[in-house]
Amino acid sequence: MSRERIALRLKKAMGLHSPTVGMVTITNAIDRRMRACNIDSYDKYLSQISSNSDEMKELIEAVIIPETWFFRENQPYEYLLKHCHEIKRRNSSGPVRILSAPCSTGEEPYSIAMTLIDNGFNPDEYLIDAIDIGENHIERAHEGLYRQHSFRSNDLSFVERHFIKEDVYYRISQRVKDAVSFQCANILDEKFNRGYGIYDIIFCRNLLIYFDKETQQQVFATLDRLLKNDGILILGHAETVQYSDNLFTPVMDAKAYIHIKSSNQQVTARTRSVKDKKTIHKPATPRAFADVKPKSKPPAQGKPTTADDELESAFILANEGALDKALDICVRFIANEPLSSRAHYLAGIIYDSKGDAVDASKYLRKAIYLDPNHHEALIHLSLMAEQSGDSEEATRLRDRAQRVQERSAKI
Repeated sequence: MSRERIALRLKKAMGLHSPTVGMVTITNAIDRRMRACNIDSYDKYLSQISSNSDEMKELIEAVIIPETWFFRENQPYEYLLKHCHEIKRRNSSGPVRILSAPCSTGEEPYSIAMTLIDNGFNPDEYLIDAIDIGENHIERAHEGLYRQHSFRSNDLSFVERHFIKEDVYYRISQRVKDAVSFQCANILDEKFNRGYGIYDIIFCRNLLIYFDKETQQQVFATLDRLLKNDGILILGHAETVQYSDNLFTPVMDAKAYIHIKSSNQQVTARTRSVKDKKTIHKPATPRAFADVKPKSKPPAQGKPTTADDELESAFILANEGALDKALDICVRFIANEPLSSRAHYLAGIIYDSKGDAVDASKYLRKAIYLDPNHHEALIHLSLMAEQSGDSEEATRLRDRAQRVQERSAKI
């Protein structure tokens, strides 16, 4: 089918693994671009992206969901600062070189710059490169205008120091903007960043989770080439170096998802011993809606309801067994709030309870796509994979869920 062939073209272009992201997400992006091009068949659109590289770029932009904000999780930036100070103490010549890949709309590399500026680093002491496959993302990062949605960290004191309020926007200061060099590039390109030197620190967060094993291996080989022997690699909290061909080793006492090159002689015996343990964490099979609870009580009868109230009522209806009514609310909610991981999660387990494994998988994977930290969705998908006989996928999902749970316990 041409739709699946389009998905394969996307995988070749950007590594997107359709079983992980879900064909619902990919199909929605394809359909949006077909409407924009006034094309009414998948065959015609496949021909369009095959002959028009600009349209392929537009499709890539359509399928990417830039879910990021300034200072997303504090620990990576604390470790960044610690490592930069260590490099300075060693009296290393030249600036500390840092790469943010992918950089999305700029929140991460700008957070790196603000961290260094606020802690006394001079502009000539560091160099920050930021890359992303999305041209629109790079343009927005260059522009430096952000809405309130980009400010979700607990400490927002940096806003007053580094931003200027302009109507509904916040414009980043020129000092921070000048600290980052942005470039549109594809990390899967074999020529990626050749000639740009190697880095002391690489941020590569929430990218690998959307790739299959072979693509992850390719990315890790590129990261190994780009990272100094004593450098550090910072991954997302739901990511692992399982498919790195032993190129990288996690620093087990770090809370910032730090990894170093396995060839680095500073790897401790404790790190090696933990790495060699292969424990499979197998949770008990939950009842269909045992952990599906609303966040709050439903509104009193007669009082006006919000969209969030409607979603909470869907959770209650699901617990009471009114699956069709609950699903109808979820579908309407998602139409207005397409980035709601909770709505996609609830829809997924409703479909599973109704015996529709295909749609259940699509919605649960979309929930994880929107929120890589969604423990319940990971558990439910792992159980579905195990029931279908895919033990490797079930183990991978259980391990991810276990890491999420362990990190939550430390917070």
